[in-house]
Amino acid sequence: MLTFPDQLERIGRSLRAQEAALQAVASCYAQAIGSGGLVHLYANGHSLMTVCETVVRMGALTGFRGILADGLTRFADVIGSNGIRVNQHFEKYESIGDKLLDEIDFGPHDVLTVISATGQTQAAVDTALAFNRRYPELPLVAIACREQAATAPAKHSSGKTLFHVVQEAKHGHFLDNGMPHGDLSTLIHGKTGQFRVCPLSSIGAIAVSQCLNELTARELDRRGVAPVILQNMHLNQTQVNYGEWVRDQRRRYARALHRGGADSSASASS
Repeated sequence: MLTFPDQLERIGRSLRAQEAALQAVASCYAQAIGSGGLVHLYANGHSLMTVCETVVRMGALTGFRGILADGLTRFADVIGSNGIRVNQHFEKYESIGDKLLDEIDFGPHDVLTVISATGQTQAAVDTALAFNRRYPELPLVAIACREQAATAPAKHSSGKTLFHVVQEAKHGHFLDNGMPHGDLSTLIHGKTGQFRVCPLSSIGAIAVSQCLNELTARELDRRGVAPVILQNMHLNQTQVNYGEWVRDQRRRYARALHRGGADSSASASS
């Protein structure tokens, strides 16, 4: 008997319950995009799928920029030089946040969104902490499991999870990916034992990102700013605005690259 589709109702209930929080984040996104800036999306591990779903996709708005380091996201090889044990080791480095942000400059209305299934991973927490130190006036958004991030032991030496870092931020927003504690959603009672399968975190985080996609487009339109949205490539509609979409994205990246703040903040010894 198939039971996993019932778990999708959990995601739907979670999204409906936090509509006000989603709208607040969409307003931050619209402010960044409407002012010609960027929403920066950091992820490690499987959370990279949420970044890929947001940054470039049919129906995607311009104004999103992924912060994806290969060593933190290439898990699919499983074994070898890009194997899971090697890359999961990188997730535990607590100096990674400052090193990543040394390479990126943020505009006066930009946003950083940190995506993590549990909200506990050291690299994600470290990046959020570094952002709060450097840009205390800018919005920090976290997408993670509220229950686990709020109650599970911290892995970072600061004693904090993403939940705590967002709470301390001047403009912090926490969005729940709707997964159960431990992520695995479905229990199988089998002849050979009991097994838990079917993680919900990626599905939940992608659902959050699509809610933000809708609400941000609506908010930009409400402000009188026409959102630049990539048309449907599978229906041969991208010819309508593909060039416009790419040019808009290039302009935003060019502004970010020529502000000069990122290079000047990097240490001479790095």
